[in-house]
Amino acid sequence: MPKEKLRHVTLVGHMGSGKSTIGSLLGKLMNYDHADLDVVIANQAGRSIGVIFAEKGEKVFRDLEEQALESKLSASDSLVISTGGGVVERSSNRRLLQEKSFVIWLRTDIKTLVRRVSRRSTRPLLKGKDPLEMLTKLDEERADLYAEIADLTIDTNNMKASNVSELLFDSLKSRLGVENE
Repeated sequence: MPKEKLRHVTLVGHMGSGKSTIGSLLGKLMNYDHADLDVVIANQAGRSIGVIFAEKGEKVFRDLEEQALESKLSASDSLVISTGGGVVERSSNRRLLQEKSFVIWLRTDIKTLVRRVSRRSTRPLLKGKDPLEMLTKLDEERADLYAEIADLTIDTNNMKASNVSELLFDSLKSRLGVENE
């Protein structure tokens, strides 16, 4: 595996799979900074993801997402990057992820995702829609794309974020030569 690919660890998966929480925990375990692309985009745009979707539409959001991804994957310091669920929809993003990071797919079944995302109403793609129907549709569109780019897949069903992050850290230690200091 090329050394540049090992510099960054990127988490992909559906909304509600735990990318942000697990990314933060994994970053601490690895002594890597954590970058949540949605937070990066919101900070750069000066507005929430929901507002960007409402005012500018999904295409503009995806353009901002691609720029943020490229920027973070070009960083010289090692990062754990939590992506948005739709980052895999653009082939250019998939190519970047494959070339410049170790990609982990946090795979989660639809019923678990529905339970998790129903706790908050801030998901732009779910606004005014049935979560089960929408997540089933997104899974049909994205599951093969996640599988295509994943260097490692972990099922997060019935697991706490702390357990997932520890499991990932143990798996990554030998692959990436990471030491917890």
